[in-house]
Amino acid sequence: MTEPFYDQLAPYYHLLYGDWEGAVNVQGAALSALLQELGIGAGASILDAACGIGTQTLGLLERGYRVTASDLSPGAVDRLQSELVRRSLHADVRVDDLRNLHHAPSESMDAVLACDNSIPHLLSDGEILEAFRNCYRCLRPGGAAVFSVRDYASIERKTPDVRPYGMRYQDGNRFLAVQVWEWDADQYDLRMYLTSESPAGECDTRVLTSRYYAITVERLAALLKEAGFSDVQRRDDVLFQPVLHGRRPQLLGLE
Repeated sequence: MTEPFYDQLAPYYHLLYGDWEGAVNVQGAALSALLQELGIGAGASILDAACGIGTQTLGLLERGYRVTASDLSPGAVDRLQSELVRRSLHADVRVDDLRNLHHAPSESMDAVLACDNSIPHLLSDGEILEAFRNCYRCLRPGGAAVFSVRDYASIERKTPDVRPYGMRYQDGNRFLAVQVWEWDADQYDLRMYLTSESPAGECDTRVLTSRYYAITVERLAALLKEAGFSDVQRRDDVLFQPVLHGRRPQLLGLE
């Protein structure tokens, strides 16, 4: 369900933010600062392995990083390509699956990112571990992986859980998005209701569906370690969601 969900959401994704352009700038600055803390400065090779329409990719490009961006959704990838053209920026952009990263050569990247709660679209520990192992494979020794995820351990599980966004305005139209979660043990189905209203009062509503695995940050950290990452840490002072990062160890004798 993930691919069609984001294909359909891509034209509207920026409207989920009160100020998407501002979010691009803020997240780019925050991730750049974290990467520099990890010894990965401007000019380094970054794989944004769940790029969506480019919230993180664009911000990092504007700060001098060399970014390869991939996503399972062709619609999101197409939207990112148009955003790059509009800003006169360049990134290698491709459709790829986070679970295998077929188009990412081994030991080719200084850092791998997957932000905005993309990992919990993988619905089992086995799928997540496969993704983490391929992120590890793509990193050069000493490289870092960075993930931002929801803190599901702190979220009350109620059905339905209705989560509205604020009213947005674009080209004279009003736009309203609402998430509805329906729980099923450690997973939940998400319905995204997207309604646009013209100045004449004509409304169009579409419903997008996806599913998430409410895996805890603690369990994700354990899976990162199982995949081979060292120095795994949780940070709550980087983005609006908790951030997990870990490092592919240096080769022996080269620390």
